[in-house]
Amino acid sequence: MYVAQPEPIIPLIYEIVESTTPQTSVVDVVVGAFAIVGVIGTVAFALGLSLAGVLLLLRKLRGQDQIGAEGAVRLNINRG
Repeated sequence: MYVAQPEPIIPLIYEIVESTTPQTSVVDVVVGAFAIVGVIGTVAFALGLSLAGVLLLLRKLRGQDQIGAEGAVRLNINRG
């Protein structure tokens, strides 16, 4: 008497493959670099202007604003 053995159970494995990312070209890298430099430059420029404004305001409030009629700054250096 021949007894048929059952087929072995093989699990089915499905892999979900995500869509591929788009390629990055040299142009993308260069544009990104210029964008980062532009943002850093803009922030530095804005901080420089605000610091200059604060320093000029402090100088004016302390009474050290000694600009002459011709637009020259007096240094008040005494000779001798």
